Amino acid sequence: MYFDNAATTVPSGAAVRAYTEALGLFGNPSSPHAAGVAAREALEAARAAISSHVGCRADELYFTASGTEANNTAIFGAFAFASRRTKRIVLTDSEHPSVEECVKRLEAFGAEAVYIPTRSGILDIDALAEALTKPAALVCVMAANNETGAVYDIEAVRKAIDKSGCGAILHCDAVQGLLKHADMKRLLKCADTAAFSAHKLHAPRGIGALKVRAGLRLPPHIYGGGQERGLRSGTENVAGAAAFAAAAGEYTAEKLLSVKAVRERLVKRLSEAGNVGFNVPPKHIDGILNISLFGIKSETALNALSVQGIYISASSACSSRKGQSRVLKAYGLEKAALDSALRIGISPYNTVEEADKLADALLTARERYGRI
Repeated sequence: MYFDNAATTVPSGAAVRAYTEALGLFGNPSSPHAAGVAAREALEAARAAISSHVGCRADELYFTASGTEANNTAIFGAFAFASRRTKRIVLTDSEHPSVEECVKRLEAFGAEAVYIPTRSGILDIDALAEALTKPAALVCVMAANNETGAVYDIEAVRKAIDKSGCGAILHCDAVQGLLKHADMKRLLKCADTAAFSAHKLHAPRGIGALKVRAGLRLPPHIYGGGQERGLRSGTENVAGAAAFAAAAGEYTAEKLLSVKAVRERLVKRLSEAGNVGFNVPPKHIDGILNISLFGIKSETALNALSVQGIYISASSACSSRKGQSRVLKAYGLEKAALDSALRIGISPYNTVEEADKLADALLTARERYGRI
């Protein structure tokens, strides 16, 4: 049973079919002959489909190889664009490493980073407003947190930037958020740039996308043949783009309800068992359920489940080698809750029956291997 869908997802049947069919379009999308034109048409069809889910124009969407690349392109590009005016960057204290590490790199070149608290999964808007009383080049606030599922108020961030007159570009890491919350499309309209990744939506790894608001001319981060209108050189992944579009088209409101039902079953079962902490922000996506299974360390629980073929995680896969989660520390968890924290990633392909089996496995692991 796979409950690590916040790390990556199994490609859906539609995504696999789209990918396989597009592999037959072997021409280079930049070539002028018929094979190249056919590949270009498929690429642009995928771009139009994905942009409709994002809520932007097709010419505002650029393909990348990953969400990480999209974040890097946006952050380094936006900083280069705006750093002549100021070198201040404002970001939350719970951003993904592909955002935070970019900012740390820029600090080595003179940037000033200002971190905004997100205790209990709530963005401190007052602290943000205070930070924006000075000019800022860039504000980074993710759409949905990859460890707690917290959905941050991007509209309030946009209003704070506009009210301050600081002139900052608003970047949003929407890798976990795209199509996972009813308000997400509306929230993403507030961002100047936003990053996406197909493999969080049941499409293959190796394809991502970046929204860049029309009129915002970012300098490129990757140089070469000038593909993607000069922003991201490199021959485009036509099959990946087609699979991305197919998977996004399947992520309907009914799928969200299915995820919600599985989550509610898990919460009910674990609540009845007791001695379980629910690290749940007031506004969140249902696909991520973060709990503290008190009485057993995270690693012990993970190993006990893994040998049974049940897969969950303790934190972001990109942070798993770095010890205790800085995101959960920022959330406000004390040591006992941190030591026993588990992240359950739910997809539309999980079932209520699987939720019962997962709850049973977690509780059995605690009984056998825990120190309650």
